Amino acid sequence: MKKTSTGLLCAGALVTLGCANFPDPATTQNMAEQIVQEAYPGMPENLTRRSVQDESQTICSKAGAAKVSDSEAAQVVHLARASIKYPASGKLTGDAKIGQKLVSNGGGERIRGGKLEKRKQNGALCMNCHAMDPKEVNSGNLGPVLIGYGARRGTSDAVVKYTYEKIYNAWAFFPCSNMPRLGASGFLTPEQITHVVAYLIDPESPVNKK
Repeated sequence: MKKTSTGLLCAGALVTLGCANFPDPATTQNMAEQIVQEAYPGMPENLTRRSVQDESQTICSKAGAAKVSDSEAAQVVHLARASIKYPASGKLTGDAKIGQKLVSNGGGERIRGGKLEKRKQNGALCMNCHAMDPKEVNSGNLGPVLIGYGARRGTSDAVVKYTYEKIYNAWAFFPCSNMPRLGASGFLTPEQITHVVAYLIDPESPVNKK
């Protein structure tokens, strides 16, 4: 019994010592970010810069139980609004058929064997989080159901603009939400986003067919 007690005391001392020598949270975070930045040498700058948090991400990724304050949330919304860019054509709705391909395509900018995978264009893969086509069983439930989106909301300019901006940078409406900032991150172009908007809005889209 004595040996067991001594062993437990030694183990406890080692754990305590280890905790005492562990870096503080800020240092740990900096070390982790550096590891991520150095993980993919030779990758294009548009990919590697994503490993560096922007101001909004820094606010939204507070460690521990800290919550984003009202003023910080307002700052995130302000930055998100400022990030939104519109297509050169000025049209916010594109081709629903192209949008249908984008929402189900997960390809684009994958790294395989240390090299960037060749691709024609990035896919939005919206169906990974949202139910959209009522006939599609392979859809996620992390985000709200979008079946009947255009049928319920209509096709007014206000609805189209809101839909475009929400896809471009969802934090303009819901600060720190889990939805990817598809346009602000540069993952989708403004033109690609117009196609996704059309897929959601067009009365002839599978989304709005009963």
